[in-house]
Amino acid sequence: MRKTAMPSAALWLTLSGLIPFAAPAVFLGVVGADPLLREQVALCLLVYSAVILSFLGGVRWGAEIGALADGEGPRASLLALSVLGSLAGWALVLLAAFGALYWQALALSALAHALHAYWDIRCTDLAPWFRRLRLIAATGAALSLALAAAAYALR
Repeated sequence: MRKTAMPSAALWLTLSGLIPFAAPAVFLGVVGADPLLREQVALCLLVYSAVILSFLGGVRWGAEIGALADGEGPRASLLALSVLGSLAGWALVLLAAFGALYWQALALSALAHALHAYWDIRCTDLAPWFRRLRLIAATGAALSLALAAAAYALR
């Protein structure tokens, strides 16, 4: 395998990880007006989004810790930035759960995924295949969240 080739397992796992983003978005777009069911689906989507934002922060944390093997220490600023996604995801779940601002939280979650992807894609410390993978994953996640937000707001 070439050094810049994307591992097929990473691609397939990432694509399968987009199913929990896409399925609720489709569900919100086609399901009737049962408000309780819509809230539950939106909250499940927000929780999954927060989990993935936390996972991505862990990836960045791990990349920084990996710098120790190269004789460098982890950069405190990047360690701090890597937790912002999980904090944002948690705040958005709380916003929806206690504020009933579901479509707004979904839209902000889409923005959080887009911003994290922008950071990952511009980072030269990450493997080129990972940056391409993040573009695929973030596009699917952000688009699903944005569509879910629109579907929720329009019903």
